[in-house]
Amino acid sequence: MKKFIAIIMALSLVLALTACGGGSSVTPAGNPAGDTSGPVASPTEPAVVSGNVKNVAMVCSGSLGDNGIFDMGAEALRQAEADFGIEYEVLEGKNDPSLYYDLLLKGAQGFGMVIVNPGYQFESYLEEIADEYPDTYFFYPDGICPVEKDNIYSISYREHEGSYVAGVMAGMMTTRVGFPGINDQKTLGFVGAVDTPTIQNFLKAFEQGAKSVDADIEVKSLIVGDHNDPAKGKELALTLFDQGCDIVYQAASGSGNGVTEAARERGLYTIGCDTDKSPLAPDNVMGSMLKNVTKSFYDAIGIFAKGGTMEKVQYEGLAMGWTGMYFAPDFQAKMPEDVLDAMTQAEEGIMSGAIAPIDAKS
Repeated sequence: MKKFIAIIMALSLVLALTACGGGSSVTPAGNPAGDTSGPVASPTEPAVVSGNVKNVAMVCSGSLGDNGIFDMGAEALRQAEADFGIEYEVLEGKNDPSLYYDLLLKGAQGFGMVIVNPGYQFESYLEEIADEYPDTYFFYPDGICPVEKDNIYSISYREHEGSYVAGVMAGMMTTRVGFPGINDQKTLGFVGAVDTPTIQNFLKAFEQGAKSVDADIEVKSLIVGDHNDPAKGKELALTLFDQGCDIVYQAASGSGNGVTEAARERGLYTIGCDTDKSPLAPDNVMGSMLKNVTKSFYDAIGIFAKGGTMEKVQYEGLAMGWTGMYFAPDFQAKMPEDVLDAMTQAEEGIMSGAIAPIDAKS
């Protein structure tokens, strides 16, 4: 616990824009969607030498105000403007697929770098447009682009690393009957948005982390089938709570808001994903596994703005501060010290290579 407190004190120096930086990423406080501190991705065998990119477009399938990947991406652009002098524009698709092609084309025509957010929503158009605009760099976040072009780069996250740590926490907490709302059943829940390798990456490592605590723990999983259906997310979470789960891990985008609402109504717990979910239910969000979109976008923009080099696929996690567990300070104060210690040890084991979380994307 002493080491964990030392980490908290060090992090307090950068909490004005903190999420998860270098070192241990069990982060106690601050703004968890805006940290760009920590090491920067640097390839060992760069594939392409970049130009000095001065303007960047982020083409979104949805809209700003999501408290998720779009807002985090916009924060990266704002910070890159301040630090690197770039100009930028956010092109919002408003969840209307009929707009996606034209927005991507607009970005390609007017900008040196185009971030397609999230990548899979635009991949059917990327091959054509990337061919037509070979001098524009396209960034495909949250996965590896199936279209192989010299000007397409992928940003992928090691969700399994932070999810393993979340599993360790949930595994230790699920039978703490002295903790409010916790029962004596060794049963945890998981709600995913859709059944993809990325969602499986959250689930498999979470289950692995929980079972590292107790092999008898069962993780019940349900899939919404949609990224933005909070009503269905709530319905599935209530089903899991009815089946004895006291903690439900969510990897469900906007559908996860329904999971959080269900936890609040039942007086039980959820573990958030991607961004800090505690403002929605401060007493019921048992931490969030952050996917630091802000830092990953900022890192990529910085490399290209400076005329640097970068591998075609960037795949990072705890060590680069691209993923990691976060606690709102009030909830962290409730957490048992041995649980926090175990989480820190799990992170250290992952970063050292002593622990190998299941990677469902490889």
